[in-house]
Amino acid sequence: MRPKTRPNLRQRLDELLQPYRGDPSQPRTGLWIDVTLVLAILASCAAVVVEHLTDAATYPLLHQTLLLAEAAFTVLFTLEYLLRWYASPNRWRYPFALHALVDLIAILPSILMFAHVLGIGSEFLVLRTVRLLRTLRLLRLLRLLRILRHGYSVYRLAVIVRIWTTAIVYQYRLGRVARLLLLSVLAWVAGANVLHLIERVSENPTHPSPYAADYWETYWGVIVFIISGMDAPEPVSLGARVVVTTLLVAGICIVAVFTGEVVSILVRTEQRRGRMALKPPGLKLAEHVVILGRNDHLERIIHQIHRAFGGRHYILVVCEDAETLPSPGPLTHRRVFALQGNPARDDVLDAANIEDARRVIVLSGDAGKVTPSERDDVALMHALAAVARNRAIPLVVELQEPESLRYASSIKTADCLVSRHFGEMLMSQSVHNGGVAEIYDELMTFSADTSEFYRVRVPSQLVGKTFRQVQEIFLDLDTESIVPVGIDGPGAHAYRDFRLCVADGTGRASLADHVLTDSDHLIVCAFDRPSFDTIKP
Repeated sequence: MRPKTRPNLRQRLDELLQPYRGDPSQPRTGLWIDVTLVLAILASCAAVVVEHLTDAATYPLLHQTLLLAEAAFTVLFTLEYLLRWYASPNRWRYPFALHALVDLIAILPSILMFAHVLGIGSEFLVLRTVRLLRTLRLLRLLRLLRILRHGYSVYRLAVIVRIWTTAIVYQYRLGRVARLLLLSVLAWVAGANVLHLIERVSENPTHPSPYAADYWETYWGVIVFIISGMDAPEPVSLGARVVVTTLLVAGICIVAVFTGEVVSILVRTEQRRGRMALKPPGLKLAEHVVILGRNDHLERIIHQIHRAFGGRHYILVVCEDAETLPSPGPLTHRRVFALQGNPARDDVLDAANIEDARRVIVLSGDAGKVTPSERDDVALMHALAAVARNRAIPLVVELQEPESLRYASSIKTADCLVSRHFGEMLMSQSVHNGGVAEIYDELMTFSADTSEFYRVRVPSQLVGKTFRQVQEIFLDLDTESIVPVGIDGPGAHAYRDFRLCVADGTGRASLADHVLTDSDHLIVCAFDRPSFDTIKP
């Protein structure tokens, strides 16, 4: 199937500048544009606050830098506004849209301020007053309203930063290192104050102490004692010497513990090299894909899920040998975690945040010494444990025996796949029709150069038309290559009311003549997720 034709410049710009919503059809570049704009908005607002709180006469270089930064931000936001206007499908309506008005209000104070600074429009009396000029400067904080446009990107950025920092803290044990540093600071402050107080009380005029005369010198002396235990002046009083000896022992212990922590981190990092990252305790995931169990094709499943979702969702593998799982590779490593434990236990499922998961995949275990039926029993037990925690979550359960399907029929939200049975049917089809296996491989493989199946809601342009008419419309469509293959009902779970409509053979006429409603879903085969923008009513 040929890919859809390339959009023109305006369509491409509009697609890139649209606020990112996590839709798989949106390009990943749009997310980075959103993140860049959000960071620019926050930086410009911070510059406004710094400019307002500092005096230009006292910090002339700082204010010159802030002025140049403000000019750069103004150019960036003005260029963004003009590009959005140019790429808008309706250029006459765009300036009056809510987000366009917010963008204009956000950049207008800066434009007026620079017009006043450059002497442009100085005949306007309103710009001659210093008070109004300061007001215009503060009005630049209205840029914060523009973050409302990028709400999803801000939320996604916050989630990514939270997960990344939690993983780094857990991997390198930064929590223990931070507690050790805090203990060192407390020992430093307490030791310096006690040493200065004792030396001050016990001060002898004939033997002056350097720690009694200068309070801040005491802090430097304590640091030297904690780190090296030498090269510092000796205290005069007995009590101060006891304190210094205690600090010396504490310093040796702190350095030893810190060295041990660093060595432990290096050893653990080397041991975990090439293995899947473990999920940090307390890390809360949401909208992630949970895989219960493992087998020989776990790595390929992870790669396919990562490609299917475009890397937008984290993947969590729950199994009893999670610590030995190999890394899925550099491209997907940062989006995959492993959780040690039995997937049938409630505490393990709690740690997996099963209630907030987007999908759950239950894999049949490795062959080993167990029979296929026993492997199915374990997989069904894991599926029931997941459903008990979240009855509405969609499941995909891998089974080995077709007879096990009758036991899985009670799980309403589960799609059960007997991999061996599917392979047998595909083999018979390949024997009868050469090349079928290659077609199935292309359709079932998520990659940048293959077509996939998509379940999409019927667009408003196609409501009221029959499935046969929709096939004819897509056949004449040049901008996108779409092949409708079926109809799905309005259920919350995909493919519950699926009906295949590939041809008009016997028994298919009623399906081909089915009138589409706004609650129906089309099952289509396409190179990318269809946008339906070019379909006319």
